[in-house]
Amino acid sequence: MRICYLSNANNYHTIKWCRWFAERGNQILVLSLDKCTNSEMMSIKGVTVHWLKSPADRNSGEARKLGYLLTVRQAKKEIRDFSPDIIHAHYASSYGLVAAFACRRGYYLSVWGSDIYDFPRKSLAHRLAIMFSLKRAEWILSTSRAMAVESSRYTDKTIEITPFGVDMSLFSPEKRLRSAGDGRFVIGTVKALEAKYGIDVLLKGVAKVFELRPDIHLEVRIAGTGSQRQSLESLAANLGLSDCVTWLGFISQQQAAIEWANMDVAVMMSESESESFGVSSVESQACGTPVIYSDIPGLMETANDCGTGICVKRGDINSLADAIIQLHDDDAMRLRKGEEGREFVKEAFELNGCFERILASYHRNAAFQNGLAS
Repeated sequence: MRICYLSNANNYHTIKWCRWFAERGNQILVLSLDKCTNSEMMSIKGVTVHWLKSPADRNSGEARKLGYLLTVRQAKKEIRDFSPDIIHAHYASSYGLVAAFACRRGYYLSVWGSDIYDFPRKSLAHRLAIMFSLKRAEWILSTSRAMAVESSRYTDKTIEITPFGVDMSLFSPEKRLRSAGDGRFVIGTVKALEAKYGIDVLLKGVAKVFELRPDIHLEVRIAGTGSQRQSLESLAANLGLSDCVTWLGFISQQQAAIEWANMDVAVMMSESESESFGVSSVESQACGTPVIYSDIPGLMETANDCGTGICVKRGDINSLADAIIQLHDDDAMRLRKGEEGREFVKEAFELNGCFERILASYHRNAAFQNGLAS
């Protein structure tokens, strides 16, 4: 099968999609609005990446991003030359709009998060753009039930739930290197250092733990990059946490698996509903690490109704501190939640199962897609 993805070639979700389908003998073309700089993507056999050159990029202002539409002619040509069996755009407010103008036949559109939660709320024009993008797609996929409900504000089409899958062999308790009873209690997160992910809440919660329980030997490990790095480091210093917080910067998926497995508790205190699916929650639970997470619908779907972690109200520093202390003090509960979390993820979010459902959908609909883009 020949599959054309319109998606950011540097995004690790895109890379996961391409690797899985390419390893099963499919030929993949990726049309990316960002120039591919990821060596992992470029090394996947059976995957070709073409850059849709535009005067805009992800960091451009809203007006300048209209330049994405200047890539439509190039996208048409690339699709026509490749002659795919399946066309699949990822992210409704950029790649979805390019696909809407470039494709004359049925194609897939996956909504990811901020394209549905944030983009259409900016103005009437943004709302109409999303409605047009969803209208033009033949099949719409969402990574969570919560985001499918939000998407339904802009379309009456059926939306299929296709969660991001996790590689259970990569994200595994076997990656744990720490010995039991080393006297440390390690918590942390692997997230972009942006305001919506609540890293500041995590830091304030840790400060509250030290206030309530100075006897706990708490260590915090935070991986990720983003615009809030400097301000978050300053906050940690002001809270007196510089000695217990380690800033890891960008880490690979392989490194992330090791980090999650060697934490005692993973913390996801996102504050925005554009956190449409808790990828970090799923990865940490796959490693047997229990989670503390905020009451964002997309996160709540990934934690088995609090059975595999503790849910706290978003922004609630006192409740976060209480949850950390509770999991520190109750070893049996913490270990049980970790074990149940891995079983839950294996059943609901295992990588092969998630992608096999999408592959079955591709096979069902490939015949409908016969023909060429204009």
